[in-house]
Formats: sequence, structure tokens, C-alpha cells
Amino acid sequence: MSNLTKTILRWGGIVAVSLCYFITLIASTFAYSAFSERESVQFYGPIPLKEYKASIDSLMQATDGVFSVALFGFAICVPLILIIFKTVR
Repeated sequence: MSNLTKTILRWGGIVAVSLCYFITLIASTFAYSAFSERESVQFYGPIPLKEYKASIDSLMQATDGVFSVALFGFAICVPLILIIFKTVR
């Protein structure tokens, strides 16, 4: 293969892996945005403790999902990028 073909394959693979990672991150933030849209209307005046705790639990689950996607996605994407660099020489 020519150097131009290798360069295109290498950077095309890296861009594809990166796009998949960022799309997955964006999809995981939808849970957080749905929470903030749904719960922001309810935070006026006094709220019962049960609803407050449910809101905080929902917020924690949404942020935990984003953090786990970011952590595991990074742990998967870095080796994939390194494999792409190693195999396409």
C-alpha cells in the first residue's frame, strides 16, 4: 500500500473510533438533560422530602451513567487507536 492510503486508513479509523466515543457520550448525557428538563419545573416553593430524595437519586444515576460511559469508553478507545496505529504501518 502507498503511504497516502495508509495515512487515510489510519486517520479514518481514528476518526471513526473517536466519533463513536463522542456519540456515545452525547447519548449518555440525554438522561441528564431529561432530568434537568423534567425536574427544574418542580423546584419552586417547598418540596416534600421524598420528592427531593427521588430527584437527587435520579440526578446521581444520570451522572453515574455519564461517568461510566466516559471511563469505559476511554478505556476501550485508547487501545483501539493504538491497535490502528500498530497495524496500519
